[in-house]
Order: sequence, then structure tokens, then C-alpha cells
Amino acid sequence: MKYILMTMMSVLMLSMTACSTADEDPTGVVKPEVPKDTNVVNPVNDDNLKPGTDGRPSWQIASDLYQRYEQTMTVQVTVQTELLPYVSADDLMCITVNDEIRCVSPARYNNGEWTFSLVIAGMGNDKLLSVSYYCSKLARIYKRERWVVFSQTYKPTRENGRPYVIDFFY
Repeated sequence: MKYILMTMMSVLMLSMTACSTADEDPTGVVKPEVPKDTNVVNPVNDDNLKPGTDGRPSWQIASDLYQRYEQTMTVQVTVQTELLPYVSADDLMCITVNDEIRCVSPARYNNGEWTFSLVIAGMGNDKLLSVSYYCSKLARIYKRERWVVFSQTYKPTRENGRPYVIDFFY
């Protein structure tokens, strides 16, 4: 009887193991699927979404910024999926080139989504743009160095008309 019980337990355990998937951890918790359009390279660490202590930044562009630069790059962006629940009208997005502020934009809620309209001042020889995002609900500033190269011909939105998604947890 003991042998039959042990055999049944072994068969039961083997069948349970065979039915598990790679998307589950040993405790049986299913891992969330990362949306295909977010450009997420690494999984989000829970620490990235914990409230911080950053105060609202005083980012400002120079009053003569658009007179000093011969070109502008206009893009619509949003934050990655994991940050969307925390976006509010108090949030800011800042673009810099070599630590010079070239654009500051508040979050706007249009057509059911949060976006930032960026009109970035620059020149043809400008290199990589860096992005800073202040999330007021989390009291945190997120940074993305070397986001894209400045280009006056950069399309304002992705080909499907959707805003570009900036991934801060790469």
C-alpha cells in the first residue's frame, strides 16, 4: 500500500511539473507579459516604481532659445506602459543636449492618453538628446541618456500615428 501511494504521488508530481510553463516561477505566479511596442529591454525592477523624494524641477528654456538655433525637431512622446498609471498633469518632460535644456513640456491628456509635445531646438551638428521625466505622483525624476540623434526630419509620431514610447528602464 505504501508503495502504491508513493508511486501515485510521484506520478502526480511529474504531471504537475509537465504542465507548468516557462512564464511561471516556482511559486506558480504568472509573470506579466511585456507589450511589444514599448522597447523594454530589461524587466522592470519594482524599485523603479517606488515613491521617491525628488521635488518638482524648475526646468526652463532660455528666452532666446529658438532664435539661437536654426532648426527644430517636433515629436509626440509618452512614457512606457509601467509608468502610465502614474502620469498626471503635474508631470514634466525635459530634453537636453550637452546639459543645455532644449525643451520642456508638461503632460497633456488628449484622446484618452497622456502625451508630451516636444519642440526641440537644435542644429544639424547636434548629437544625442537626453530625456528627463519628472513624475509628480512618484516624486521621482527618470533619465534616459542618448535617447535619439537630433534630426529636423524625424517624424513627429511613429508610422501608425502613435506617440513614441520612451523607455526609462533599459
